[in-house]
Amino acid sequence: MLIDFHTHFYPEDIAQNTVKKLSQLAGFKFYGEGTIDSLKQFMEMDGVDISINAPVATKPEQVKSINRKMIDINKNEKNIICLGAMHPLFGKNDNVEEEIDFIVKNGIKGIKMHPEYQSFYPDDGGMKVIYDACIKNDIFILFHAGADAAFDFDDAKGTPKRFRQVIKSYPKLKIILAHMGGYQMWDMVYKELVGLNVYFDTAFCNEMDDNIMANLIKEHGCDKIVFGTDFPWERVSVLSNKIKKLINDTESKNKIFCLNAKKLLNIE
Repeated sequence: MLIDFHTHFYPEDIAQNTVKKLSQLAGFKFYGEGTIDSLKQFMEMDGVDISINAPVATKPEQVKSINRKMIDINKNEKNIICLGAMHPLFGKNDNVEEEIDFIVKNGIKGIKMHPEYQSFYPDDGGMKVIYDACIKNDIFILFHAGADAAFDFDDAKGTPKRFRQVIKSYPKLKIILAHMGGYQMWDMVYKELVGLNVYFDTAFCNEMDDNIMANLIKEHGCDKIVFGTDFPWERVSVLSNKIKKLINDTESKNKIFCLNAKKLLNIE
């Protein structure tokens, strides 16, 4: 079984323009058209059983509409599971606990947050209400971690050091850090995060040096690595071949490609 834990699709009316704009902004190639149907086509081509869609609310007023749309999609899709959205400023005008309670009661397994696009520091005290609500409801947060090509590297907000503080302050919070703990900051990941109670996903890590990725997986442990691509920015067939080349034993591969994800999603 193959689960892609980190994918994106966009509303059909804006999908093509969105991926083109983001591609130009970050300088990345993209696959398909950015729609849910395009994701399904590539899933079939690359043998993916389940894809996890990770929506990002760039404004607090988008949170509720995104969550209700994701809930509706989950009711109608068998092989795509949508996460929920949350914004660090949502609590200024709305009730974070009520929204988290609502999405969990409607089957949402976790939320996605992005320190760069949502302009927040993960260890900021204002995040406490969100973290506490996730702990209370036993759901995870998938964070973008590390640099982002569309933003200044030196001003990155989601650094390994800051996430270390979150992990230490909220030991019961289920955290998945995308891009092997911190995109383009893997030396800091070694120093700050390896061995802690946190998952890494492999999204957009085909560019990682093979030795660096293999050592990170070995040191952090296959029990805490989940396969993800960041589709449409990376393709399963490319990234999965890289990981298969680096990991020898079947049990470890199964953990990375599906078993760890099934545990986080609480699915059989």
